[in-house]
Amino acid sequence: MIDSEKSNKSRIEEYTDLARKSLVRTQYSCSGNSTSLEESDFISYRTATVEELPAIIQLLDECKLPHSDIIPGKQQFIVAEIDQKIIGCAGYEAYNQNGLFRSLAVKPLYRNMMIAHTMIDKIFALAQEQGIKEFFLLTTTADKLFGKLGWEMINRNDVPENIGSTTEFSSICPSVAICMKHQL
Repeated sequence: MIDSEKSNKSRIEEYTDLARKSLVRTQYSCSGNSTSLEESDFISYRTATVEELPAIIQLLDECKLPHSDIIPGKQQFIVAEIDQKIIGCAGYEAYNQNGLFRSLAVKPLYRNMMIAHTMIDKIFALAQEQGIKEFFLLTTTADKLFGKLGWEMINRNDVPENIGSTTEFSSICPSVAICMKHQL
């Protein structure tokens, strides 16, 4: 590549990043806030309440993720929010020392801002408090993301019985979904 092409490409990447950050800040300002904040200053993360399950299900539906078996008390969720509006969620189900990671979703406008990574870290911290030692998941679209984060692909038949008998494994996710494992 010619130096000017490299220079143009890096400028385009810089402008794209700047535009993305400006859009989020502009949205934040238009919602009635006038302070200049960094992204991490106004995106908050917390454990979801049972009353927020309908909003979580709506987000999962918007992101085309399964949600038919989400019921109060079965899963635990972390949510990401801006101005008290849920923009992301991640959930898991606990089965003794095993966890079934599921329902990682971020509204399209807020993707590529490390929100998913932060929610994954928060899920891991919460799960470790419960004594979970390893996580399993099924995915048809996010194997590259999870692979970059240290998850390894495994055979679907190699999951522990308590994970394999979940509705996620037994009926909701297609047989072509990639199975992955992560040690905490």
